Amino acid sequence: MNLNYLEETIRTSKYLVCLAGMEFMREQNVAYHRDSDESYRIEEKYGYSPEELFSARMFNTHAELFYEYYRNEILSKHLEAGKGNEALARLEEAGYLKTIITKGIYNMPQKAGCKNVINMYGNIFPIEYIKNSDKVPLCDVCKSTVIHPGVYLHGEMLSNTVISHAVEEVAKADTILVLGMNLNSSLCKDMLPHFTGKDLIVIHKEAHYLDEKATAAYHGAVSEILPEVAESILDA
Repeated sequence: MNLNYLEETIRTSKYLVCLAGMEFMREQNVAYHRDSDESYRIEEKYGYSPEELFSARMFNTHAELFYEYYRNEILSKHLEAGKGNEALARLEEAGYLKTIITKGIYNMPQKAGCKNVINMYGNIFPIEYIKNSDKVPLCDVCKSTVIHPGVYLHGEMLSNTVISHAVEEVAKADTILVLGMNLNSSLCKDMLPHFTGKDLIVIHKEAHYLDEKATAAYHGAVSEILPEVAESILDA
């Protein structure tokens, strides 16, 4: 695979923004609850679908069951940042990458050392208070209000502040790097209408009909392609 165009685009970009998708997170062994096997396992165990469990309604009406699921299935994961996120951190530290926008909640880019990350769905940290609480974590002051986990739950509105920040970053970009998703994904559909820059580059495993809308498309694992590109740029 010839990566010269990708390398040169990153090297010459004035404001590079990355959109990180679910396929990229799967490369770090993050199971997606809508995957059929995972969805079936969870429904068998808890009696509800993942969408029902990870929802505002479940949090508000069955907080104990919500937190049983949240502790067992979300907070119990021990995930490494992975080579793809480490490559992003290197590019950010060198000044090439300005911002990462993701719907991931596991702070994978931050674990690799990335500083400028917009988590559209929030993130799972801090988690120790929730992990150590008795069934349902309550407010330390009033002792009755259930603590919200700090991540987006199905049925909730996304933060307007976070959305605005992400839109502002995309609007400033001259280059968008789409990692681990196609251009029909929800994050791309939400963000790319605000992009007026020059280069839109996609890296994902399978060819997609919307690849033709990109300046360039590369088909393969982000965790294999991106480290090679970062090494070529930074170690030249």
